[in-house]
Amino acid sequence: MKNFSQKSLFALGECYVYGLIDPRTNKIFYIGKGSGNRVFSHEYESIKNPDSEKLKLSTIKEIKDAGYEIKKVILNCNLTEDEAFAAEASLINAFNLVENTGLTNDVAGHHSKQAYTVDDFEKIFGAEEISENDIKHHLFVIKVNKLYKFGMTDKEVYEVVRGCWKSNRPYKMERLNKVDYVLGVYHDLIIGVYKPSVWAYVKDDPSGVPERDKENLSLTDRVYFRDYAFENGDEMDEIQKYYLYKSVAKIKKVDKSQNPTYVDPVK
Repeated sequence: MKNFSQKSLFALGECYVYGLIDPRTNKIFYIGKGSGNRVFSHEYESIKNPDSEKLKLSTIKEIKDAGYEIKKVILNCNLTEDEAFAAEASLINAFNLVENTGLTNDVAGHHSKQAYTVDDFEKIFGAEEISENDIKHHLFVIKVNKLYKFGMTDKEVYEVVRGCWKSNRPYKMERLNKVDYVLGVYHDLIIGVYKPSVWAYVKDDPSGVPERDKENLSLTDRVYFRDYAFENGDEMDEIQKYYLYKSVAKIKKVDKSQNPTYVDPVK
């Protein structure tokens, strides 16, 4: 089937939400919102772009090359555009909250926040906010919005936060060595606080590079740190406990920057 009949198009209404299923696993690998014959368009796009690196298109090509057809399902229909955007985002969030669902969507959907457990929702949206005046230490704030996943172990969070990081301007070791604490931040919430024992450039010491970056040691201009106290299983100090699970939403310097950011005490 390559398109809907006119009668079916009328029944679908203004907009609908659909899913693409991998018949080999019988699992949805893509959720989308569309109108008309949008649900069929991805296969044509895959044919036109056989070498595409988009996960959605490469998955479609892999399925077709294996001799299978993509299963297409209508998840909801007869929706306004706003309703379809909301339904699409909610479904993607629900799928992404559950591990190993394998969605290939590049983004979470329009107007989407994401799905949270009630405990995580309270941590993020009920967190005590700190301002510039509350900062008494030299901090290095790292946003890990794309890397952090709920349910990570403390070790996994540490590996996500500690590197390897780049900047528009190369980091100077003299400046990094003045950092008292590194904060890992997920959507304004501080999810990890570390006391760096040593900083290193990838080019100088690739042996300590986090596992996820070991296959790409060409990132020689990047830096990473190690916190030996954390690695030894030592308890956090009182300062680390103070910062953990606070919100940095009020700190403008952090809010505006996508790169790791130095935040120093107000003089």
